[in-house]
Amino acid sequence: MIRTLLLLAVPALFLTACGAPDAPAGDAPNPDVDLASGNARKVTTLTLETAPFDHYFTVQGNVETDRMARLFPMTQGTVERIRVGEGESVRKGQVLLDLDNDAVASNRDELDTRLNLAQDLLARQERLWEQGIGTEIQLLEARTNVEALEESIAAFNEQVELGQITAPFDGTVDRIFAKKGEMASPMQPVVRVLDLEDMYVRASVSDHYVGAVNEGQSVDIIMPGMDTLSSAIGRVGRYIEPANRTFEIVVPILGDHGLLPNQFVSLRINDLHIDTALTLPSSLILQDRAGKDFVYRIENGQAKRQPVTIGTAYEDRVLVLDGLDVGMDIIDRGAGQVVEGEAVQVLR
Repeated sequence: MIRTLLLLAVPALFLTACGAPDAPAGDAPNPDVDLASGNARKVTTLTLETAPFDHYFTVQGNVETDRMARLFPMTQGTVERIRVGEGESVRKGQVLLDLDNDAVASNRDELDTRLNLAQDLLARQERLWEQGIGTEIQLLEARTNVEALEESIAAFNEQVELGQITAPFDGTVDRIFAKKGEMASPMQPVVRVLDLEDMYVRASVSDHYVGAVNEGQSVDIIMPGMDTLSSAIGRVGRYIEPANRTFEIVVPILGDHGLLPNQFVSLRINDLHIDTALTLPSSLILQDRAGKDFVYRIENGQAKRQPVTIGTAYEDRVLVLDGLDVGMDIIDRGAGQVVEGEAVQVLR
């Protein structure tokens, strides 16, 4: 009797260890319900739309002007008078500084006296010649003497002008180097004059951008602590420096800018513009082990890889050349955590 009970208990224990019999088919897990449960990866999506795309690169440039002049005296002399002050506006031809030229002036007075006498003798000789008195040689000598003195006076006038430093163009006196009573010489500048109305930025660009940089291309001039200025490339150099493999560009500075000569600025150059382009945030572009780019889309509630071909990138956007179409939904938040075939749930 006891043996019979033991034999009946063994099958019962076996059934308990192995689990209950299979549930009916109608009680099996529903895939659709599982996708909407807490087991699915929560993600968000974005819908692809076209938008303008611009690419920029930045180079450093130097502010320059062709209307900046350091003025040197043409002759040696003592600074007698300084007629302008630093920061003062001047006109072209205005006298800025006088050198002591008393010796030249005294010689000029002597020549003026001699010229008056020579002209009087010439007038008398001409009257005698008209009366048939005197020789032709005497008349010619009198005329030659007057012409020689007139040329000498013209030369002295030039020397007097050399003792005056004048403005070469309209502008501003930026610096006066000379001081009254000091000796000035042609070896040292006495005044610096500049004009800030006609300025430009000169910059060197890598030869990598040859063909991508052209005259008329839009440029932003960026200065720390100042408003960004808009301009365009005015000239592109036609020579590559062999030492650093760069070519020059010149960008005019327009409007009221407040820049100064020799100031460093940044030039942001627009080398690519597309009116209608497909772009994505760079963070959404993933790579497989083979180095091929892809993004994740959703198909039947699961994450699926979508191969893409990308182009250039700027800031946080990358240009999509192939693989995607307008209107497609791409996994946005959560793209870096999902895997191929994983169940996903789109958060609204």
